[in-house]
Amino acid sequence: MWFIIIIMIFVFTIGLTIGGLLTAPRDPIRPIHFLLFSLFFLFLCYIGMIAGMLITGWVGVRIIEILLSILSLLFIVACFSRFHPTLGFFHPEDKVLLLLLTILFFLMGMEWGLLEFRTFFTIAASFLFTAALGIGVFVQMQIRQAFWRYSFISFTPLVWLLFVAVVKLL
Repeated sequence: MWFIIIIMIFVFTIGLTIGGLLTAPRDPIRPIHFLLFSLFFLFLCYIGMIAGMLITGWVGVRIIEILLSILSLLFIVACFSRFHPTLGFFHPEDKVLLLLLTILFFLMGMEWGLLEFRTFFTIAASFLFTAALGIGVFVQMQIRQAFWRYSFISFTPLVWLLFVAVVKLL
């Protein structure tokens, strides 16, 4: 039961963070961003889940959790170094953040496959991720409206991810 709660909190926080990061560019967010990130998450986690079912005896769950935390911290560092004030975090010239998210989502699915969670869990996690994207956009827009004078406010979603990545290590 503890694994499920930690996994769902991690999925929710990843969605909340990405939703908050989507509000950083000057252009308003479009609904296609929600659809693309949700499908991206579902597809990669499902492929990772299948891979995790196939390599059950080779890799431990704790190793995957440590790798997920390390990748989350690398994602935070990459966001700080790749931010563009006008284009935001996910701009067309930068492939590093999307590569880190690809590996992160795949490893999340692999962890679920190792824990023997199947398709229903992956679909439920995708719905939670999509809801967290919307909540992240809403919360970050409220924070930006309240603190519009401060330029560093675009980085606040990364604080949530930092906290949960450290808790996942415990």
